[in-house]
Amino acid sequence: MRDACAVVLAGGESRRFGSDKALAQFRGEPLISRVVRELRLAGFAQLALAAKDPDKYAAAARGAEPLHDLRPIQTPLAGLAAGLRASRYPLVFACAADMPFAADVALLDALFAALAGHDAAVPVHAGARQPLCALYRREPCLRAAAELLARSAVGPKRLLDTVRTAFVDWPEERPFLDADTPAQLARLESAG
Repeated sequence: MRDACAVVLAGGESRRFGSDKALAQFRGEPLISRVVRELRLAGFAQLALAAKDPDKYAAAARGAEPLHDLRPIQTPLAGLAAGLRASRYPLVFACAADMPFAADVALLDALFAALAGHDAAVPVHAGARQPLCALYRREPCLRAAAELLARSAVGPKRLLDTVRTAFVDWPEERPFLDADTPAQLARLESAG
């Protein structure tokens, strides 16, 4: 059991997808169902779902506590802040609702190990930081996120510049694959 909260971020508008991608079918079930189930199997003590309207995901995200992201601005950082605020644990893993392979156990183990002495542990693949598949320390990150959101609608990458962040080089792309378009979802369907 991981004494941590896993929060699934489902606050996007899915503009490029054309419909709510979190509810799109992936291998016979809604994409968000797969993400929640994999996080449960990874052993998180608490599961939560942050969205502007989490009730529409209730059936598909069974077992995840619904968190209302009440901020009017549209940014994943607002959903992350909701998850940090609601966590009953000092550590929070956050991932996007369209990332079916995010709960990679080896990656999670590496992030938990890298967090010592830091406020966040964030994977880096091919030079790109992955803040939507990362581990955060609740108190310092919530404080920093609240300060950032009070000023503007910035994304989670800005948070990484304001807290002590450990960057973990990760050679495999698989945990960070997401479905921004139906074509990307079709490619994920055939991914091993």
